[in-house]
Amino acid sequence: MGRAYSQDLRERVVAAAATTSRRQAAARFGVGIATSIRWMAALTTTGTVAVRPQGRARRSKLDPHEAFLRGLIDTKVDITLEEMRARLRDEHDLTVGLGTLWSFLDARDLTYKKKTAHAAEQERPDVKAAREAWFEGQLDLDPARLVFLDETWTSTNMARTRGRSPRGERLRSPVPHGHWKTTTLVAGLRLSGIAAPFVLDGPINRDTFQAYVDQVLVPELTPGDIVVMDNLGSHKGPEVRAAIEAAGARLLFLPPDSPDFNPIGGYPDRRVGWGPLRWRSRSSKHCSARRPNAPPRDYGRPSDASSTPSHPTSAPTSSPHQDTNQIKPKTL
Repeated sequence: MGRAYSQDLRERVVAAAATTSRRQAAARFGVGIATSIRWMAALTTTGTVAVRPQGRARRSKLDPHEAFLRGLIDTKVDITLEEMRARLRDEHDLTVGLGTLWSFLDARDLTYKKKTAHAAEQERPDVKAAREAWFEGQLDLDPARLVFLDETWTSTNMARTRGRSPRGERLRSPVPHGHWKTTTLVAGLRLSGIAAPFVLDGPINRDTFQAYVDQVLVPELTPGDIVVMDNLGSHKGPEVRAAIEAAGARLLFLPPDSPDFNPIGGYPDRRVGWGPLRWRSRSSKHCSARRPNAPPRDYGRPSDASSTPSHPTSAPTSSPHQDTNQIKPKTL
């Protein structure tokens, strides 16, 4: 079956035919005379020249059970095709194939996709009330003054777990093992970009976070800034608020279980914030699989941009064994 003429062409032809003639409009736009006459007749009788549905509507033996299937999905969004088949068989005595069921749902735009997950605790009355109060209070905040603070981490065990090799051949891959290393990055996000980045060798705790606030964050704050951070225990040291307010800034904590309110986390979009950092960590050449007979790579050479460290090169660093009361920043 041939493709229908576009709606734009149809409207141009009938507009020209209304001012000249059907034959002249057909010759001008390169369509058949009968086509021009038919379009004008359709415009006169129906008021539109839109293309009519072609072919017969596809029918499925699942049509009478569409409401039942939609109800199953509404009740349990992650229900599998096999589970739906079982429910149809047990409750409606209907046996269908997986392909039939998939095609039926796909034709109705009920596609299978990755979840955009959120904390189930957000449905609690107290958490829900706190989130709504935060929404209402945002109107009084100056976006140019906001500094969203968050941390992320990478570890040497963040390696790809799958690869390709000939069928029947085991895929052996070198990955760091035994003594894994964790690197933490703390930074703020303004409208102008990343602010006060800091890299820590190891996980963060209340003491190291306090040292970060005193020695890295506070020097970059200006009077009137608003520091926003997650409601975590490591962020609630006794001197954190005092140090920030001494710089003339305010400190606000996000509602509980609300990481989606912090834009630096890139939630749920992995293209911004911390999302690309972990994605690049798993994509690093040093963590990719190779076949056992493949020649070894020269890890002494500088790696390309795809395997560069995920933290800014200007960020100061600290070892977990250093005295957090006096961190000595150094350039990587």
